[in-house]
Amino acid sequence: MEGVSSAAIEVLVQNLINLFRDEYSLFRGFDEDAQQLQRTLGMIQAYLNDAEKKSITQDAVKIWLRELEAVAFDADNVLDELSYHLLHKKVKKMKTPQAKDKVLSCLSPFNGILRRRNMAHTIKQINVTFECMNKRATDLGIQSMIVKAPAAVAHTSIETDSISLDPIFIGRDDDVPKLVSMLTKIQDDRIFSMVALVGMGGMGKTTLTKKVFNHERVKARFGSHIWVHVSQTFDAISLFNKILYKVTKKASDGVKNRDDILEKLHEALKVRVESKDDILEKLQEALKGKTYLLVLDDVWNGDVSKWEDFINSVLGVTSTNGNGIIVTTRSAKVASIVNPFHIHHLNGLSDEDCWSIIKAKNFDKNGEVPSGFEMIGRKIAKRCKGLPLAANVVGGVLRGKSEEEWHFINENWLSDGEGGENISKILKLSYDHLSSPSLKKCFTFCSVFPKGLEIDKKELIELWMAEGFLQPTRRDDVESVGNMFFNVLLQNSLLQVALKDNYGNVWRCVMHDLVHDLASYLLSHNNAEGSNPVRYMFLKKESSPITEEVAKPLRTLFLEGGTSGTPIFSNFECLHNLTLSGDYKELPNSIRELVHLRNLNIYGTQIVNLPKWIGKLHHLQTLTVCWELENLPSTMKYMFNLRHLYIGSNTKLPAEIGRLTSLQTLHYFTVGKKKGFQIEELGSLKNLKGRLKIRNLEEVRDKEEALKANIFQKPNLFDLVFECSDGREDGTNDESVLEGLQPHENLKKLKITGFKGKRLPTWAEKMEVRDGPQGSWVPLDNLIAIKLYRCSEIEEFPKLEHLSNLKSLCLKGLTKVRYINTSFNHLTSLRLEELDRLKCVPEWLFFKNQDLKYLEISRCPLLRELPDGLDTLNSLEGLCIMDCENLKSIGNPSGGARQSQGIFRWLIIVDCGELMELPCEMLEWWAPTIDYLSLVGLRRLKNLPMLIDCLAKSSPHLHQLTIKGVPKLMAANSGSVESWDLSSLKTLEIDVSVEWSREDSVSIAETVEGMLRGCCNSLDRLHLKGVENWEWLPQSIQNLTLLRSLELENIGLEELPQWLGNLSSLMELQLYSCNKLKRLPSMDALRDLNIRDCPELCIDSDWRSHHPRLEIKVHYQPV
Repeated sequence: MEGVSSAAIEVLVQNLINLFRDEYSLFRGFDEDAQQLQRTLGMIQAYLNDAEKKSITQDAVKIWLRELEAVAFDADNVLDELSYHLLHKKVKKMKTPQAKDKVLSCLSPFNGILRRRNMAHTIKQINVTFECMNKRATDLGIQSMIVKAPAAVAHTSIETDSISLDPIFIGRDDDVPKLVSMLTKIQDDRIFSMVALVGMGGMGKTTLTKKVFNHERVKARFGSHIWVHVSQTFDAISLFNKILYKVTKKASDGVKNRDDILEKLHEALKVRVESKDDILEKLQEALKGKTYLLVLDDVWNGDVSKWEDFINSVLGVTSTNGNGIIVTTRSAKVASIVNPFHIHHLNGLSDEDCWSIIKAKNFDKNGEVPSGFEMIGRKIAKRCKGLPLAANVVGGVLRGKSEEEWHFINENWLSDGEGGENISKILKLSYDHLSSPSLKKCFTFCSVFPKGLEIDKKELIELWMAEGFLQPTRRDDVESVGNMFFNVLLQNSLLQVALKDNYGNVWRCVMHDLVHDLASYLLSHNNAEGSNPVRYMFLKKESSPITEEVAKPLRTLFLEGGTSGTPIFSNFECLHNLTLSGDYKELPNSIRELVHLRNLNIYGTQIVNLPKWIGKLHHLQTLTVCWELENLPSTMKYMFNLRHLYIGSNTKLPAEIGRLTSLQTLHYFTVGKKKGFQIEELGSLKNLKGRLKIRNLEEVRDKEEALKANIFQKPNLFDLVFECSDGREDGTNDESVLEGLQPHENLKKLKITGFKGKRLPTWAEKMEVRDGPQGSWVPLDNLIAIKLYRCSEIEEFPKLEHLSNLKSLCLKGLTKVRYINTSFNHLTSLRLEELDRLKCVPEWLFFKNQDLKYLEISRCPLLRELPDGLDTLNSLEGLCIMDCENLKSIGNPSGGARQSQGIFRWLIIVDCGELMELPCEMLEWWAPTIDYLSLVGLRRLKNLPMLIDCLAKSSPHLHQLTIKGVPKLMAANSGSVESWDLSSLKTLEIDVSVEWSREDSVSIAETVEGMLRGCCNSLDRLHLKGVENWEWLPQSIQNLTLLRSLELENIGLEELPQWLGNLSSLMELQLYSCNKLKRLPSMDALRDLNIRDCPELCIDSDWRSHHPRLEIKVHYQPV
């Protein structure tokens, strides 16, 4: 028999005690009653430990706990209403009768808000109720115990590392290569081939599939990679919506901040459509000509007809052969229903592997494990029964505990039960060992999200905060406590990392299905007999309406809906969190009556204006709006508790934003001329954190005015952008203004744009800040990224050599800088752009920055050469050199045999007309892993034939190859291209016209034919530029079975060959400057034909009637 968890009650009671202790103003005038209630609550708290234990065997105690929870929630609501009423009175006192905003009308007291004269009576009533509960506890024999303060959650790193929080992958070394080999060798004689992974929950199916899904060979094999979490509900429309979202969304890898993620999510929401036909039509268009790998993770559906209907739809939207589908499932029956060509049964890990996972969670990689720990650890590993999830979770529980505690856990908490039963006990063990009731509530709350949903970290913490699960300490505010809780759940494998930014910080998490089951059970168990109401709800659009009875106790609601069928939100009188998405055009009026509301998220709606009554939500802590929102109303200045304001870059702030002194998140501030919009508004916002972009700095008069922003006294602003507008003649004040915006020494990222001063401010030149008016200079040691954009008047770089943590440097539009007169080491990213007078870069550049991953040099017209050492950059992933018209050399190769690190991905050299040579040794070094190569506008390059030979030796991962405007597109060795493996190539753009001659035409033709033969089973798009007096089109084009788009330019034929009509995937044909071309063959698959500068081409009515679905454009105009 299971007991009732007291975690929720403990959190509520502690919050009430804290309220009486901290909010003196609430209870002025009836201190004695308030103190008595505080004592009563303390007695209640003392009963909870024993009550939770007795509830396992005594139904009466179980009922007492459930009733106590209801009483505690009621008391919390009543006192919260009082707090709201006092805030409302504060607003009324601040307002004047002459105010233009008629806010008094929309801030009138709510019906039901308790007047102060009734408050003493109300507190007495609450006291009587709790005293009655105390008496019943005594009658039930519940023991009063001295309450210890919850164990403090250990401080964990704010910036989590990339290893310890990721699932530890051990024991699957044979499975990965086997599955990768199967998928990469899928034949093109079928539309798709399917693999099913079968194994019980916690066996590691999803983790293994992710390893395979992200494998380089698998990435190279398929054009699109689609991951969909399915779970118990198998709804075709929902699944196709998810697939469409994944296919059409921009890649979110490498996003740097929450704004980027939200922007991408906003774009994704726009592709949601309603009917199945609409979805499939859009999906067919999105998948046109693409191969894909589709993962259907955690499939439970055993209904054959549902599966066949789904698969038939997939077949209908797929236009290519050779696609792959991976299905993961716990059920062998489901695996047989999907009819895969291979079923891969996932077996349990060995006891040794489970011990390795536990060991990795608790001890240094190469450190010795004390023999006592190892002996008991191996016993615990046996009880994991080969389940990786169990080993990960129990490893998290054991972290930091003594040998005696390991023995105790082994003997008292773990059993030798079979798989499913045992992992349930292990997961429950992890929950029981969470250090505080608040942390337990944070964990169970996560089950409100659907299985498989990726959860934004900051959003989750703000939801916890709104629910009252987080209490500040002397050292940490509530957000910091939430961050620590989040990291503890990660370390215990109760949450898993889903997405990180470029700097290794966790942005999103996900909950394993079995962990989700536990959290759901714990959350709902107290309500087993229906005696306690549901308080958290996540509703889809198609869900049934919410009754008033269900609505009243809800505290968190996620609702996808719209203007039709909008609920009456005044029925949701206890709501703390409200997230709306769908086609809402305006904020429902009834939301104004939600006096407890702490968190309002309307990001996923179409609401572009907020009503003035929004200022009535005095308790609101977090407001997230639609990115297209135009203005925030003036009444927002009365939202004193607002801590986080997420807005789009073009949303206009109201006047006097500085009144919101609790504000921590404000990403954009535009300086205005009028009072209330000036930079001094930032001065009172002492708690700002994270990122802040200040625009229109030209509106600030001088240093004295800039100092009023108090930027230096904001230690938690880690990312600052200072922006002056473009198009200004006068920048005389810029130096003075920026001088007054000296940041705190904790700064990590700095961007200055549009600065017109001749010298950067002193602090920026020195990259040091003064510690107080007369204090010493302190280096900005924490800086990891610096960007200087369009600072057109400065002539010298700032000093950077002392910035040991600097990783990223971007200099753009510094048009008067001639030399790089500073040193920097250990960069991972360097971008030099629009440096009009830069003649050279230092010889030490590459040798001092061996960790460089990305290098971009563009629009530096006077730059003549790069120093030696470019090929010594073992960490280099991408190199881009563009529009450097006088660049003659990119340095000499270093020589010596070395092994490729296998990480170089892309090389772009464009419009560097004087470049004589790209050293073959460098390309040979990069070729084995390169997937994107573009050589364009290199009219003086002499060694292209040797480069082609070099690529032909080894470039198996090339996805896109562009060679245009480069002389002699042919191999130096006529036989080299015959064996060129281009089986991953999707896009090929080649131009044979530069320095073409009759003598070379045979070699050019052989080279092009060889390239096309090498990619005949993969190429999706081909652009070929020829020579007008050469009547030639490669014969190998007819073998390009997956070719979807063909672009022919300057081809000297009068008629295209008939075999073009046999290309069943060819849907788009573009013809440019084909002056001799007169006729086209019949091409039944064609859907788009674009023609430009083909004067002889005639398309008669017969040809058109044979292509009724074809859209034709001539010079971009439909005909």
